[in-house]
Amino acid sequence: MALEDILRALEEKAASRIEAIQSEAQQRVAEIASEVEKDAARLRRQRLKKVEDAVRSEAAATVYSATLKAKNELIRAQEETVDEAFQMAEEKLAELHREAEYPRTLETLLDEVLEFFPGEVIIDVRSDDRPLVEKMMGARNRPYRISDSPLEASGGLVARSPDGVVVVFNTFESRLERARDKLRLAISNALFRAQGDN
Repeated sequence: MALEDILRALEEKAASRIEAIQSEAQQRVAEIASEVEKDAARLRRQRLKKVEDAVRSEAAATVYSATLKAKNELIRAQEETVDEAFQMAEEKLAELHREAEYPRTLETLLDEVLEFFPGEVIIDVRSDDRPLVEKMMGARNRPYRISDSPLEASGGLVARSPDGVVVVFNTFESRLERARDKLRLAISNALFRAQGDN
């Protein structure tokens, strides 16, 4: 074999080897590109998931905040409505002393306070109620005094022991105030129960 044949055989072998290396390199490049594409797609999905999670979290926080704000507004509106109901009750109580049944109501209030005083009692009443209370106390044959200072209330009375240790408030306002928490719940239930059922 001549030198040229050997060189040609070597060139062919080298060309074949170069072709194999190039083919292998292209295949490896394709594999690497595929892996890079897969990694890039995975990274995009991870980033997208993070963004979606952040958006969901922010949306949930916004919904929660809006729900809380709406509930607070509802509670405030309910409280205002209940306060208006108490205002109306106070206005009606302020006029109750003009009603025909007021003397019986005042007598009941008087009997309730007298239970706390076995002996003498000092009674604070509205100036308009003084003659009525004097008549009632005269019928009960109990030692009493009516305070010279007229009671500032829409109706009812205040009784106290001569030493001032025991004081019983039985005015319309004091009774409403004592019942306020219980009434507030009852009024809220009556006014807003139907809304809660929806």
